[in-house]
Amino acid sequence: MLATIVWTLFVAGDPAAKLPAATAKEMTEVIIAVNKALGLENWETAGEKPCVDRGGLEATIKEVSAEDTRQCASTAIAHGFSGLGKDYALGIPMAHIGPVTVFAIGIGEAEGWGAYSCDPKRRCAPTKLSAGSKQAKRLTERRAKACADAQTVWFPNRDQVCAGISMSAAVAPPPAAKAAGPGPKPAPDGTPARTPWPVKQ
Repeated sequence: MLATIVWTLFVAGDPAAKLPAATAKEMTEVIIAVNKALGLENWETAGEKPCVDRGGLEATIKEVSAEDTRQCASTAIAHGFSGLGKDYALGIPMAHIGPVTVFAIGIGEAEGWGAYSCDPKRRCAPTKLSAGSKQAKRLTERRAKACADAQTVWFPNRDQVCAGISMSAAVAPPPAAKAAGPGPKPAPDGTPARTPWPVKQ
């Protein structure tokens, strides 16, 4: 809890009293555009076709890599978002099966503000990171986790968003279990051989 509070104070700095309307609008629009492209927040059920193939339900679900996520999201932000990299940066946290959500964090004159993913019925409006609201706290926590995760996809990069925060090492897959050797051979008369007592090391 203390770490979250310290992080909030660190990242929020002295935010602008009011976020420019054009920047606020663009942060909302870019999040929605990436949501649609990646099939997040139920946008696919609203009729939007994503550019990543997540497969179907249960056994047919497909994993979406960080590179696939980057390429797909790039098509959504290719045009119309002049503030990206100047007024805000985008973060897309990843899970084992693919992208989880998307958020925008203000930089430059918009530092101290941010917005995160929402469903089609909401506006994904920006908020002050230093605010005591549930939305601000959730966004601050997501930002901290994303900065620490080497798999997070960033646009244009994490430098201004995660200054002073090191990425954790990628988690190595568990070692493969050693294959069991052949069991004891049966006796000549066909009866199973007796398993010897284990030898103490």
